[in-house]
Amino acid sequence: METTYRHTQYGAWMFVVFLLVGLLIAAVAAAIIAEGRVLSAIVMIGVYLLGLGMFYSLTIEVSAEELKFWFGIGLLRKTYALSEVASTREVKNPWYYFWGAKLIPGGWFYAIAPGTAVEIALENGRIVQLGTDQPQALMLAIDGAKQRVGTDDGSLGVRGA
Repeated sequence: METTYRHTQYGAWMFVVFLLVGLLIAAVAAAIIAEGRVLSAIVMIGVYLLGLGMFYSLTIEVSAEELKFWFGIGLLRKTYALSEVASTREVKNPWYYFWGAKLIPGGWFYAIAPGTAVEIALENGRIVQLGTDQPQALMLAIDGAKQRVGTDDGSLGVRGA
């Protein structure tokens, strides 16, 4: 499938948190290794590196028929058919949503940095909010791909007509 939109966002705050945690883990790992518990240090560093790999970025991709997004190396990923999307709108979330993947009223929130998000209302009544620093471009990509699919096969058409 041809991709019509792809954007990867890196979180500056996430970088700062991972840097500080990495420094703390390095200090603790050094102390643990000095005690002779090398395996414990390796496990601790491995868990840190896995977290770093999983959450260093958020990539959103829109193709002719699907909306896909994933964090970091892609262990946490989701795909929605554009036929499931009812509407999109830009939202500004409260500060305490911050970043990550979390359950919110009505659906799920995915973001790598605080700020704006695109709220995607699904046909089943649930919502998905994708944090992005390009909300207008993402909405245009989703809405444009939905319109192209609707005009290509006639299955979506104009709602409410």
